[in-house]
Amino acid sequence: MKKQEPRIVELDVRPYLRQKLEPFKLIMDTVASLEPEDVFMMHALFKPTPLLGVMKVKGYAHKAEEMEEGYWIVAFARTDQAMDPLNALPLREFSKRDAPEEGLSDGS
Repeated sequence: MKKQEPRIVELDVRPYLRQKLEPFKLIMDTVASLEPEDVFMMHALFKPTPLLGVMKVKGYAHKAEEMEEGYWIVAFARTDQAMDPLNALPLREFSKRDAPEEGLSDGS
């Protein structure tokens, strides 16, 4: 049986961070919705070091890469799925897409 590609679940928290809002609950709600084989990809303004520890305790490995100054992509996968899907994931390709407009407006 052919192994299916992992589903990628993306969340862009940059608009929340720019508005000085705390995205932790949104992140944890997204994590709670993941299937075991899913890869969670988060767009952020900085490397979310405290979140990396929280996710490790929850059983996730991560791959983090700075795309440009002030823009990070962090991908998470269950440690039992771990590094294969993360290492195969070209994070830079995800940085070239438009940021989702979900949930927040910039007030303009």
